[in-house]
Amino acid sequence: MTDWTIMVYISADDVLANFAIESLNQLRRAAGDNIVVMAQFDPDGKQSARRFRFDGQDDSNAPLNTTELQPISPVEMIDPGTLTHFVDWASTPPDGREAKHYCLILWGHGTELLLDQDPSTSTPRYLTPANLKKALQDTRLVKGGNPLDVIGFDACSMSMVELASELRGCVRFMVASQEEVPDQSFPYEQLLTNLKNHDRDDVEGVCRTIPQIYKRAFQDYVVTPGTGMKEVTLSSLSLERIDTITNPLQRLAQTLQTSISNQDLVNAIILARRYSRDFVLGLFVDLSDFCDKLAAGLLDKPLADKNTNDALAYACKEVRDAIGVGPCVIGNQTGVKAANCHGVSIYFPFSNAPNEEGQSQALLGANQTGIVNVPLVKGGTNILRKARSGRIEELESDFRRLRVFQETGWGKFIAHGWSSVLAHRFPKSLDLHYSAQQCARNLLSRPEQQKLQILSKAPEKGMLPSRGPEYQEQPQAS
Repeated sequence: MTDWTIMVYISADDVLANFAIESLNQLRRAAGDNIVVMAQFDPDGKQSARRFRFDGQDDSNAPLNTTELQPISPVEMIDPGTLTHFVDWASTPPDGREAKHYCLILWGHGTELLLDQDPSTSTPRYLTPANLKKALQDTRLVKGGNPLDVIGFDACSMSMVELASELRGCVRFMVASQEEVPDQSFPYEQLLTNLKNHDRDDVEGVCRTIPQIYKRAFQDYVVTPGTGMKEVTLSSLSLERIDTITNPLQRLAQTLQTSISNQDLVNAIILARRYSRDFVLGLFVDLSDFCDKLAAGLLDKPLADKNTNDALAYACKEVRDAIGVGPCVIGNQTGVKAANCHGVSIYFPFSNAPNEEGQSQALLGANQTGIVNVPLVKGGTNILRKARSGRIEELESDFRRLRVFQETGWGKFIAHGWSSVLAHRFPKSLDLHYSAQQCARNLLSRPEQQKLQILSKAPEKGMLPSRGPEYQEQPQAS
């Protein structure tokens, strides 16, 4: 009987296609000893998709195309049905004998997509959390009451609470990075070698070791703005225990929403968000680091509303404890300069860049030598701003479909609380820090009474706290 079937779903593009080939070759070399790899590879979305089966029986030095199975016609890899069909095919062995364990690896782009095409298009560019959940729910394994053992994201910035909570019930463990994943991808040869030497029925133990192997594989890489390499991060989460994080998150979201009517608390929240570790040009933040910064700010400067202050401090402690010593984050490894990455991110948009030039450098490197593939739209100016605004609209539209994102109240806090804070503190630079268009959508979605308070020239006392000197908007560079 096969111990593990590793299912690899590769949605590359012209830039990443050859890195995908290297990943396939590593998987081929390491397969065997009751570990079978089933792969589907789409190089660019235009050619026929290629399928492979590696079991250690073929010549690993032969050209890869000599081991290719019957190609399939071009498919839409971000269609949930395509992924469902792949998992059903890959998990159905020719001899009819089921594997003991199943791992699905999604290789491609994640939430970091910002400058790949016109953001005004409505076509999604990656499998959104809601669509991924649908794809897995429709597989024969999950329908039969057998969730996948592991899902790994060989894609950037996917270790987020929104995704982890959505996949509970479909998968037992999730492996993903908060930060970018290097183009070289996961070290598959080392990972499969470790799997062969490990107790193959100890799935949790295997997942605990994966971040360690990942960190060692990249420990000698040069991390500088010039190389474009960022410090690696990788975490393993037990999705069966994700509620140990989402339960205190609900209390945090509710307390944050209550706090926005207090000027001192708003100041503390903004400062904490400003100095927390974030990702994808400020779209996501390390949840534990934000709570740590906010709790420290509340202690450093005692605030007038003691009851709300204490409630907020306690909510932060609950979340930090759930992530740091709780049972959900079972493995977390970071590079030297990424110590404030604790394994779980959350959507909390705020860009710290002083201007659009700073944003561009953060995305493309100090010399801005990265690849920009956005066609000029409607005049062709402010390309990054339009791309980022389009990405924010895309993310929030999808997150509104996520059950836990709504049940915890985090979606309400972002749409009604955080949007209000940013609109009043940074009215002239909303597009820099967030998105003026999305902010307007969010505020107009509030209940009618609250909309009148926001739009009134004489708002309810305490609703619009004044800006202190540390929050004055900085002049934009020309």
